[in-house]
Amino acid sequence: MICLVALAIFLSLPAFSQKNSKGLINAEKAFAAFTLAHTIKEGFLQYMDSAGLVFRQGVPTNALEAFNQQKAGPGVLIWAPDFAAISASGDMGVTAGPYAFREKSLQDTPVNKGTFSSIWHINKKGEWKNLADLGISNHEEDTPVKRVEEISLKNTEIITFSFENILLLDHKLNDAIRLRDKESWQPYLSAESRLNTEGHAMCKGVVPITSALLAFPKEMVLESLNGGIASSRDFAYTYGTVSLGDKKDNYLRAWIYRNGHWELIMQTIKW
Repeated sequence: MICLVALAIFLSLPAFSQKNSKGLINAEKAFAAFTLAHTIKEGFLQYMDSAGLVFRQGVPTNALEAFNQQKAGPGVLIWAPDFAAISASGDMGVTAGPYAFREKSLQDTPVNKGTFSSIWHINKKGEWKNLADLGISNHEEDTPVKRVEEISLKNTEIITFSFENILLLDHKLNDAIRLRDKESWQPYLSAESRLNTEGHAMCKGVVPITSALLAFPKEMVLESLNGGIASSRDFAYTYGTVSLGDKKDNYLRAWIYRNGHWELIMQTIKW
């Protein structure tokens, strides 16, 4: 336990000043190490932003308020990033990777496995903080993370997009998914794009993601809510609701601007 605490402290110190992919990845690792050494409640209270969100049955909820209201339990949550993308300004990015939850200890068999996705930014104090956190369950076999796939954007052109432009793009994407209009969404996908959906392994690339989106229930409706954009305006995130009959859940997306157009680099859709 002492080693875990030391690891959390070691990882968290440089993460607060590194405006690059290493700082982003270290922040996620520090979050995981601190949570393992303490409790899930303490971990989220330590690393979520004051405006950070978790999602509860379709409702974006302030993370600090939510975790302050719940009791710390004995559950053990472990995770590690295998993907990270960061803005050219180095102040906003996304991480994703596998997680496993055990009821009491690391020796227990996991009762839930899946993929997490997190949006991070550097706050006014120069600290990396988690802005939005959403995970899906897929019960895949444990696959230890061997390396982190990294995307670091570079300032190569003047970008004038506002967040309103991104939100409009998000609306259009939701309409395309509802209408099964793959010609409208495929231009925003690339070989590096990722899709995480409830009950399924992560999809990567244009063809696998297109197949997954076409297989969505016809009654499913996605609606945009909000998000944010990096100061360099080449990275943005959006989130919204997922409705299927009487059930509501959420989605979380990360967008990057490179090679002259916007690319949907990661989306997690839960239902």
